[in-house]
Amino acid sequence: MITFYDINRDIELKPEIAFKTIIKLDPFKVINENTFAIALYDNYFDLFTSSDTLRFTPEFKVKLEKKQGNELNYKEIIFFTAEEEYIELLKQYLSLEPCFKIKPPQDLPREELLKLLQNSSCKNGFLEINAIPNPEIDIVLIQSGEEFNLIDFPDLEKINRILIYDIEKNTCLAGPKPIYSDAKNSVNAQANNSNIHTKLFELIAEYLEKNVSARIIYEVPLDRNKIFREDSNPETLNATFQAIKKAINLIKTDKPKHIENIKTLISAFYTEHYHELEKLKLITQLEKFYTEI
Repeated sequence: MITFYDINRDIELKPEIAFKTIIKLDPFKVINENTFAIALYDNYFDLFTSSDTLRFTPEFKVKLEKKQGNELNYKEIIFFTAEEEYIELLKQYLSLEPCFKIKPPQDLPREELLKLLQNSSCKNGFLEINAIPNPEIDIVLIQSGEEFNLIDFPDLEKINRILIYDIEKNTCLAGPKPIYSDAKNSVNAQANNSNIHTKLFELIAEYLEKNVSARIIYEVPLDRNKIFREDSNPETLNATFQAIKKAINLIKTDKPKHIENIKTLISAFYTEHYHELEKLKLITQLEKFYTEI
């Protein structure tokens, strides 16, 4: 269920369930401009609108190619109807890319979380709180930036991700694009030489040196010719991934905690450098690495 909250008007906008079924059918033969559907799987769910299919996983939101009903293998599919205002908000939300994303640690004080959110400087957009793989997404309408102080956050242990979608920052995009597009849907633009893979390596190396061991990177065999080459491509990015994996394997204490912190850093890096990664056609490679560590 995706629910929009307008704090300023003190209202919530949510759809109504039309029907649900476990029978495999083609959702595009059922939905129209005022309806949509959510298909449930074990670890993710798919959302079908009249024009698009998007997959929501705990880490990413990906636009998919349309499939026939007999190609779908969901556990259950739920069809929703909604008022025009809700549908327009849903379409706008799905067309935007996030400018901020965090998986808040359970012990993060509310004051610190608010500072992080306010630093996004968003004054017109959406704040999403999701519990994916559960199909529960709460979206607060941001209309001035003052709404951050009024949000009643649930217990952090119940939150998977918090994301902010800034409408103003998205206006520079060349038309609406799906959030976290895969390589097939990426922009076919020529990218300049980049050392984005080196930036990622240095980000993780700095974390490990400060929080694990000052010598940990020196103990990892590095392919320096690739990691520090000023040309980001699948080969140099893979060399970076291999170095990060080897460093993680050397962690002896609190390894699960550090892995989660590293994934949070990668998630933030992904959001910050999304457009460059997309131009270089490295989106899918980074998403795969994120799910493997």
